[in-house]
Amino acid sequence: MVANTPLTVRTAVLFFLPLILTTELHQLSHALVHGFLARLGDPTTTLAAFSVAFAFNTTFSGIISVGTQAGMAYITDKRSFWRVTRFYFFLSLAPFVFIETIALTSLGDWLFGTLMGASAEVTRLAKAAAAVMGLWIFPNQIRNIATALCMMHRRTMLISHSTIVRLASQALLLLVLPFWMEGAVAGAASLVGCMIVEAIYMLWVSRPFYKALPERGGEPARYRQMWRFSWPLMVTTITENGVMFVINFFLGRLANPDLALAAFGVVNALKSLVASPLRNLAQTAQALVHSRADMRVILQFANRLTLVYAVLVALMFYTPLRDVILGNIMGLSGELRDYAIPGVQMIMLVAVCWGYSSLFRGLLSAMRKTQIIAGSALIRLVVVIAVGSVTLIAPNLNGAAVGVAAIGAAFLAEAAILGWRLRLYQREGGPLFPQET
Repeated sequence: MVANTPLTVRTAVLFFLPLILTTELHQLSHALVHGFLARLGDPTTTLAAFSVAFAFNTTFSGIISVGTQAGMAYITDKRSFWRVTRFYFFLSLAPFVFIETIALTSLGDWLFGTLMGASAEVTRLAKAAAAVMGLWIFPNQIRNIATALCMMHRRTMLISHSTIVRLASQALLLLVLPFWMEGAVAGAASLVGCMIVEAIYMLWVSRPFYKALPERGGEPARYRQMWRFSWPLMVTTITENGVMFVINFFLGRLANPDLALAAFGVVNALKSLVASPLRNLAQTAQALVHSRADMRVILQFANRLTLVYAVLVALMFYTPLRDVILGNIMGLSGELRDYAIPGVQMIMLVAVCWGYSSLFRGLLSAMRKTQIIAGSALIRLVVVIAVGSVTLIAPNLNGAAVGVAAIGAAFLAEAAILGWRLRLYQREGGPLFPQET
């Protein structure tokens, strides 16, 4: 592994830039599915079903993404590598069984149809797509552990290469799968297929880093230690991914639920495409920050990065480029495009708040003080419910705008809470990070 050296802004940039490309390509794969489905027959029904299934699966399978952070924290030798891998494999069986139980039984009709208010056809397609998406848990597990090895060696460009492979394979799958599957199900299968290809590639390129690990390097972390580190991050991941799922419940109560669900699914995909690279500030901070001096550098870097993204969002969604993106690139109908505009114009709020909440999460993970992260995640969920509940008294509101407003307000609340806690830790004096002790 790379020895800890004083952090510079240049080092942070070189580490982070490939992650921007990686995340943009990941989100481009999701936007690619939405753009493809929008061009099929009955796009409103197809997009609504895919959006519901995608939100459901990301909510309950998201805990496996914590494997990357746990790997960076606890992998020191081959023995600890397999210990972390086993722990997260068995942990992933719980969400897999839950997802498939909902998707393959009448519980799915109750959840998607009765509770969320989706039409019978949307519910049928959403159940089938959710069952297929549930399979992505296993290739993602492989990718996450391999990603941890690459990040520990600061070889983030390899992660970008794997995402390029993923996107290319998905494009090919989208050309073929609709001949045998309905639109929403074909979209789900394309995601699972390209993730399998990506996992195989990551497994291959990370082999040298695994071989470089010593056979033994001290006593590996106990399962209880890994659980204590991981559960707050799991709560955060569930609530972050679950935001879209919770919002869908409220959008289902609007006057035109299928239109609201379809438009919000598109806007959420664009929000993720534009702003989600900022979530990599969490892993960047955890991998690079080892002292108070490093923390000051990463804060400078984050301030500059957030400003760049605010300007980018303004150019994309407050200029005529917005109509090109929604109409020509995404292929939305006039009705869907007009309905989505208020939502895309609020993406700037999400970008700024998401960046700082991710940064603060990464700094607290580097300190191994993750409990406060779970508390802030629960508060974030409360904020989403509070904002989303306005649809119960105002059913004619724009669903895309309500959804993005709820996400932005939630990240703002989380950033404020975590930033306050970090300041308290700084004032206490003494070492903040394990490497300082």
